[in-house]
Amino acid sequence: MDKIKIGKKNYNVKYTIRALFLFEQITKKSFKIETLLDNYIFFYCMILANNPDNVLEWDDFVDALDKDPKLFEKINKVVMNQEKKNKLLDDGEKGEEKEDGKKN
Repeated sequence: MDKIKIGKKNYNVKYTIRALFLFEQITKKSFKIETLLDNYIFFYCMILANNPDNVLEWDDFVDALDKDPKLFEKINKVVMNQEKKNKLLDDGEKGEEKEDGKKN
């Protein structure tokens, strides 16, 4: 699990189903990143979902990203790495089926 430091605290950052649920609860819409705000909200949800005993306030999160743009890059890298893993898994499961029902 990746970690980021905001202020004097370390936070776990991981792309999880719980983060997706939180995004949908907060935004009241299905998970889909359409705007910069959606991106920030999802990143915030990844922190909330993985740090239940170390809650970070939204304003503190936004302030930290304003002060240190590298935080945005680091969290974005976590998301991109997870998306790569998901794509590899999807591609591995999509082999063409032969007549006997087995995949190539």
